[in-house]
Amino acid sequence: MRRMSKFKPQSHSPKAGFTIIEMLIIAPIVILTIGAFITAIVSMTGEVLATRSANALAYNIQDALNRIEEDVKLSTTFLEANHVSLTSPQGYNNDAATNFANVGANGNMLILNTLATTGNPLSSTSGLVYLDDKPNDCLSTQFNQNTPMTMNVVYFVKNNTLWRRTIAPSNYLTGGGCSIVPWQQPSCTTAGGFCKTQDVRLIDGINASDFVVQYFNTADATAANSVASDSAATPSDRYAALQSTTTVGVTINVTKTAAGREISQAGTIRATKLDINSSTIAAVVPDTTPVAPTVAVSVSNPVSAVFTWPTVPGASTYTIDYNINGGAWVNGFTNGAATTYTVNAARNNVVSARVTATNSAGTSGYGTDSITIPPWTTLVMQNNWSDYAPGWSTGGYTMTSDGMVVLKGLVKKTTGTPVSGEVIGTLPVGYRPSEVLIFETSTNSNVASRVDVYPSGNIVFQIGSAPWLALDGINFLPSTFTFNALTPLLNGWLIYASPPYATPAYATDTSGRVHTKGLIKSGVATDPTPAATLPAGARPLSYEHIAADNSNVHGQIGISAATGTIDVKGGSNSFVSLQAMFYPASYGGWTSLALQNSWTWYGGAFSTPAYTKSADGMVLVKGLIHSGTVTSGTVIANLPVGYRPKQRLLMAITSYTAYGRIDILTTGDIIVGGPINTLWASLDPIAFMAEQ
Repeated sequence: MRRMSKFKPQSHSPKAGFTIIEMLIIAPIVILTIGAFITAIVSMTGEVLATRSANALAYNIQDALNRIEEDVKLSTTFLEANHVSLTSPQGYNNDAATNFANVGANGNMLILNTLATTGNPLSSTSGLVYLDDKPNDCLSTQFNQNTPMTMNVVYFVKNNTLWRRTIAPSNYLTGGGCSIVPWQQPSCTTAGGFCKTQDVRLIDGINASDFVVQYFNTADATAANSVASDSAATPSDRYAALQSTTTVGVTINVTKTAAGREISQAGTIRATKLDINSSTIAAVVPDTTPVAPTVAVSVSNPVSAVFTWPTVPGASTYTIDYNINGGAWVNGFTNGAATTYTVNAARNNVVSARVTATNSAGTSGYGTDSITIPPWTTLVMQNNWSDYAPGWSTGGYTMTSDGMVVLKGLVKKTTGTPVSGEVIGTLPVGYRPSEVLIFETSTNSNVASRVDVYPSGNIVFQIGSAPWLALDGINFLPSTFTFNALTPLLNGWLIYASPPYATPAYATDTSGRVHTKGLIKSGVATDPTPAATLPAGARPLSYEHIAADNSNVHGQIGISAATGTIDVKGGSNSFVSLQAMFYPASYGGWTSLALQNSWTWYGGAFSTPAYTKSADGMVLVKGLIHSGTVTSGTVIANLPVGYRPKQRLLMAITSYTAYGRIDILTTGDIIVGGPINTLWASLDPIAFMAEQ
């Protein structure tokens, strides 16, 4: 038997992996393969990026050319430089000094003149914007014959970028007729201030030499107009050459690097203006300095000087200064569009004005005029009332420099009989009282009459006899003044009815005169009965007697210097008007009045004969006199030059409890004009405006 061995033979199977030698052989092959792959990927990516950049550049070039073509078609002419004056920062260097030029050191530029429109010029509803006052104003039926507003569109290269800029005139917001604002807006590198929008950024990475512009006389011309783009030609020669061209050829060549590759794109257009004849009307003619305005002046309302002037051809704005009585010049307005200006003044003021016209070329000389405000405004009468006759005072009114309203005039009813309540005339706003005031005046047959002045301005006849009535002696403070109430009322007297009649009150004007007003009723009328009391500073120097309407007939009130009481001096107690004016005791400007024809001062506590004139030209006379000659026409006293009226005046006074009449002549004579009682007559207070 064979014996088996306990050991089995070992088998040797192969193992996975590379030996070092094998790795050294294979590694370079792998690296080369990967590198080749990466190179292929990079190459493919670069091609994509370059293609994309080339496509974008081609699109930008075509977009720029499309914009240029559209602008050229709508343009009116090609320009050698911007013809619209620059407003900062619209200049080439973002200033107002550096103009654009179609050829020169900054490369080729395309400068177009375009018409400003009311809307998108491609819209059928859009119209032209016409310049105001060149030559017609905006309300004229021939306004569409005016010069149209123009702007400049400029294509230029700066900092390797092609830009589109719109240059607008400085007054583009206000230069259009009737304040029409154009659709086009000025642009700059950065919007803000004058520029309402940014320039259009068209192409980056472009050199100035890449933007080529040529001009052709006709759309089918093959040869360019060489002078139009000749940098050696003068601007005027280039401008003249451009006016003969209708077509522009623009070429844009751009070469740039993208993804490590140089890419180039180019584009060309030829564009022709839609209206090849438009250059004859559309070229911007530089402004010339306007002529001085022709100024005229009139009076209105009724102490205002109204200066007017017609529009000046080519002017965009006006400036007016004025002075009063040769004083310092005062600015009315500067660089405004208005052609009228009103100066509020006062009677007898001399108002002067000087006006200049301005446009972009400069400022004109002065146009001047002046006027003297009349001392009186003629009262426009109604209901057949008119002036009485030459030589007597004519119907009129005025306001003193202190703000007091004064009336004058001997007026008559030309036809018919006066009717109580009818209007004689109307005062304008500013010349009206705050309440109804009642005045006693003179009328025909030498009896007292009553005239009321209403807050509406109506001067109303109430009581009197035909055919004439005096408005002389009516004066009052208008509603702009503040009065102090006279309270309490004494001895049963009451406010009559307020409104519409005046509440008992007093006020002091700038000259220191005291004014009283009010309508009272139902009190004790025995002479003298106090009805109210004035404070210490508002009392006269001596006792005064003042004519006052008492229940539609003559009445009188007295004003006590000692106690300040306003006394009712007899008559009815149905109603009494307290209308009066006098100086307080503190006033020291009186001059003694020399009496004539046996007239003398009454004496005692009563007012002494005297006269005065305040700074506003109002003359006041006072004095209780007696024992003189009462024949009509007798001279009582004479006022000196400077204290005389320009027309004969009739004044209603009180004379021994009855109506009396005093006339003031242009010679200064104070005469007996109607019934006067020799026992006594009061000159308190005759008041009128001095005019000679």
